[in-house]
Amino acid sequence: MKTTRSVLRIATLASGALLTASILAPAASAAPAPAGPARSAEHAVSDTGGVTLSATAPSGLRGIDSYRGTGSTRDAVKDGARAVPAGHRIQGYRSPTGDDFGTQSIIGDDNRTRVNPTTGFPARATVLITRTVNGVENQHCTGWMFSDDLVVTAGHCVYNQTSGWYTGQLRFYPGANGTGSRPYGGCSATTLRSNTGWTVDGSADADYGAATLDCTIGNTVGWYGAYWTTASLNGTSTTIQGYGGDKAQQQWTHSDQVRVSDSLRLRYDNDTVGGNSGSAVYTVRAPGSSGCSGQCSLAVHAYGTGADGHNSGPRITESRFTLIAGWR
Repeated sequence: MKTTRSVLRIATLASGALLTASILAPAASAAPAPAGPARSAEHAVSDTGGVTLSATAPSGLRGIDSYRGTGSTRDAVKDGARAVPAGHRIQGYRSPTGDDFGTQSIIGDDNRTRVNPTTGFPARATVLITRTVNGVENQHCTGWMFSDDLVVTAGHCVYNQTSGWYTGQLRFYPGANGTGSRPYGGCSATTLRSNTGWTVDGSADADYGAATLDCTIGNTVGWYGAYWTTASLNGTSTTIQGYGGDKAQQQWTHSDQVRVSDSLRLRYDNDTVGGNSGSAVYTVRAPGSSGCSGQCSLAVHAYGTGADGHNSGPRITESRFTLIAGWR
């Protein structure tokens, strides 16, 4: 993976996605961070360019296949994840944006179903994200593994427009299954990442980010794939699974389809609530499919129903794919 990262970083820089890094100190309200590398935040140039939609998909779609990992809980410690002590408690959902979860993102009947157990794929590559403030650890967001040590999530899960980066406050639990089950342990972040389309412009269309972990748990739990296309994705099946704030840290899922393909955002009717922010909006593609096979993300879920009545998230475009792949 390290060699792959180097190649992808060069490709990212060459494509004009200039990166600048700044070192951030943990917020005063954060719980003490474990010893390790200095925590930093990495920005990209403003992401304002969308795709020009075409009638048909171009040839040679670009993407990365999903990877299933070993799946063995015994491998988690080898990959640097830390076991969760017996009796460790994570409190209920606390919104990263200050609003509460509700039924406004349940479209019609609530058709979510529980994922249990969570040691299968891609459940184990789906990540519960928590945030600790004043010594209290609360459910925060959902993320998805995209390499051995990269978790992709919504931008507002790593950066707040008012208070800044959630540096030193976040923890990551792949495949969490309720309040007492962390089968693959937990990891912290060494680097929080986003783009200035979100951190500076505050654009909902650019509300995506990521975290580089201090472990390589993706080797065990696997990771989602992703791909981009300029074609309309209307009618493409979509699944969202993650940690809704009303489900006591259990993983739940619902499948639907893309209803509207915008150049920078996809809209769908998958049922979600607060806490699902950052979930992969993925489709399943057959082995050998062009661009990506397996569980392949098309967007990052970020928002409940808008005026159009659909839930939505930033679409993975060519420039976004190149940028996020360069973070691996």
